[in-house]
Amino acid sequence: MFILFQAIGESRARVSIESESAVLAHTLEGGLVRSIQDIQGRLNSMRAQLEYTSELLLEPDELQRRLTLLIEMSPQLRELAVVSAEGVVLGSSQPDEIGRTVAGLSCLSQADTHLPMVFGQVIPGRFLTETLAPAGIYQLPICMPYKFEGALRGWIVAVWNPDAVSALFRPLIEQLPISLRLLNYDGSLMVSAPSIGELPGYSLAGQEPFNSLLDEREWGSLELDRNGRQVLLHYRATSMFPVVLTLEYDLDAGLEHWHGLVSRLRWLVVGIVVMILLASGIIFRLSRRQQGMADRLQLLGTAISTTANAVIITDAKGVVQWVNRAFTLLTGYEPEQVVGRTPAILNSGEHPKAFFNDLWQTITQGRVWRGEVVNRTRSGARLIVDQTITPICSENSLIDHYVAVHEDVTARREAEQRALFLAFHDQLTELPNRRRLSEKLAEALQAPGEQKVGLLYIDLDNFKTVNDTLGHSMGDELLVITVRRLINAVTEDICLARLGGDEFAMLVTKDVDTQWLEELAIRLVKVLAQPVELNGTRFQLSASIGLAIGISGDTEPATLLRQADLAMYKAKHDGRNQYRFFDVKMDYLMRRRVELEQGLRAAMAGEGELSMRYQPIFDAATLKPLGVEVLIRWQSESGEWVSPAEFIPVAEESGMIVQIGAWQMEEVIGQLATWDKQGLEVGYLSLNVSAVQLARDDIAGRLLRALARHHIGTDRIVVEITETTLMSKSLLVKSNLAALEAAGVFVSVDDFGTGYSSMSYLKELQADYLKIDRSFVIGIGKNRSDEEIIHAMIALARSLQMKVVAEGVDDAAQLRFLQSAGCDLIQGFLLSKPLTVLEAGALFDSARRGLTVLAGYG
Repeated sequence: MFILFQAIGESRARVSIESESAVLAHTLEGGLVRSIQDIQGRLNSMRAQLEYTSELLLEPDELQRRLTLLIEMSPQLRELAVVSAEGVVLGSSQPDEIGRTVAGLSCLSQADTHLPMVFGQVIPGRFLTETLAPAGIYQLPICMPYKFEGALRGWIVAVWNPDAVSALFRPLIEQLPISLRLLNYDGSLMVSAPSIGELPGYSLAGQEPFNSLLDEREWGSLELDRNGRQVLLHYRATSMFPVVLTLEYDLDAGLEHWHGLVSRLRWLVVGIVVMILLASGIIFRLSRRQQGMADRLQLLGTAISTTANAVIITDAKGVVQWVNRAFTLLTGYEPEQVVGRTPAILNSGEHPKAFFNDLWQTITQGRVWRGEVVNRTRSGARLIVDQTITPICSENSLIDHYVAVHEDVTARREAEQRALFLAFHDQLTELPNRRRLSEKLAEALQAPGEQKVGLLYIDLDNFKTVNDTLGHSMGDELLVITVRRLINAVTEDICLARLGGDEFAMLVTKDVDTQWLEELAIRLVKVLAQPVELNGTRFQLSASIGLAIGISGDTEPATLLRQADLAMYKAKHDGRNQYRFFDVKMDYLMRRRVELEQGLRAAMAGEGELSMRYQPIFDAATLKPLGVEVLIRWQSESGEWVSPAEFIPVAEESGMIVQIGAWQMEEVIGQLATWDKQGLEVGYLSLNVSAVQLARDDIAGRLLRALARHHIGTDRIVVEITETTLMSKSLLVKSNLAALEAAGVFVSVDDFGTGYSSMSYLKELQADYLKIDRSFVIGIGKNRSDEEIIHAMIALARSLQMKVVAEGVDDAAQLRFLQSAGCDLIQGFLLSKPLTVLEAGALFDSARRGLTVLAGYG
């Protein structure tokens, strides 16, 4: 009798523990699956953008902004990053990670993976490139490959926070004798609670029962012996992801009360009196056991009640029996408002009847249903939930309850839709981007009936200079104003798109003919040429427009876009601020641009093609040479002398101007040191420095180091900058100019009066020289306004204690006018053309011997 009682009691206790732990394992698995689905959704969203933009590489700032947008409201993620196939971080929500190399990321070795998502091995550190980390600090990388034309380009990596996963387990571990682990299918341990020590390198591969867990089915339970203690292990392997959740319940600890009862009963079975006392003890202890089981059930209910996801329990007919607090917070319905009713109270009306028929057919057959449902809250707000409904069966295998778990994914879906919008639209202007324009262009050119399709390619003239000098924020404001003007200038049936930077396109599909497109181009040129005023500064923008006409069924989209692009380059080549229609001769301009860039790169790699010329600068009164302006010349490999007006813009646009400027600086400062050794009195060098160099290079540091190496004083260098550089908002430009001024390097403002700067910038810079542009000098004796402008410039320079240099002085009348006006320094063909090194040396040798040029004009 006693043995039967012991067996029955222990069996019921075990069944209760098994039921508790099974429900816990199922609930935790649902939460983990939704957490991983959330990560997968964000990775998919980023991959959609990257696989389009792989040929149009995003700027690091833009890439970081998009990654940060996706990681928002995701406490389970520490970092979201884009890593190249070689392991270099191209973009990250942690800006300090960019450009660094990831060590230990196992997915980098899977170049031929066909998996949509890879769970990497556990690695130390909180973030991807953290090389040193305290013991126990680690990360769970989840990788998704992105490709282009079938080839792997890199990985999008989500750093899953193990602390966030452990936080799901912690309340249960503190209350119940259980341990939880999260494993990869290969047996490697991802998270352990409670901790078993250092995770990196720890693996259950090859250990029993892990290798046999998944052989039978994806979920189940078994009893194990752990160091002499009986353990009930529940495992659940998600069918969607290579992740296994194990829950181990210490049966010895769970049955401790029961075993104690049995042990004490053995000593009480003596005689009738003892049997009566034993029976009383049994009744008393059974009551305590039942109370203990009730307490455990209450603990389980508390754990489910406090989970972050909404939980609904219904009977077999779908009538709500219980909801947790998270349900009320999510939907606004209190428990008493939903208990006794069906979940149809949440119905939004957005799903067809067939949707719910399929749901009920799945769960009534005893299978788990997972899906996304659009509900309505009590206030009527739209609510998107990721829902899992699990049937619960009684001992006779009949379904008596359903458990539904809801996770709010509304914010995630909105973020994904925003990311999808950005894949087809420009973020700044919200215009269709190049990808969307290409789709519309393809649709128009595939229409039946040989319809004409017009395309206008619009490029803002010299906008790059505005960005380099005024800063990108001011440039963005100008772009927004430009877009507003373009939209107001055309009808709604014309598609306006931003191709990138300062390039736009207009697709015209109705009533297309040459005359109408020409009228449209003229109107756009006039609209864009209207002055713009920002922050008290007046800007005069202009645009170059290329036009091309295609025939549906006969013209390819890429061909029409290329033709309009070539026509735009022709408009730029012809002087900008105008439009041109495409013709076959325009292919030459594109080939010429490509040839110049390739030839310039070859010239930088070789020797002899690039050389220096030195334009002497004379004292206006004595005509004695005081210094030289350094000019660069290029004779291509074919023997052609390429004009600086042609190759310098190419160098600036391609960024080669930084490398060319560095080479030029070393050459001419070395030459100045050589002239000093020869005893020639070359007072100073005047170096032309572009806004691109100042904005992209530490040119001040480079110049000062070169002067120190050759033991040349800083007062023998004049840095010439254009007036547009004065307006720059770039911190590096300001830093370079400040460093030059502090070191004693002189600054000369070139082309003053030809652009749109103001005297306030000139005063703020405290420049030393003001250069009168040749366009004013050639008007001397011909145009009174030019002469008045020169007088005004000289007066301005005098008031600011600046010296005045006049360039382009080609005849004696110009020289006499400038001398009488009080000009300090003269340059021009009248006194000397640009000279080679030997010719410049000979000129200064003559000056040393007291000889001057044009002595009769002194």
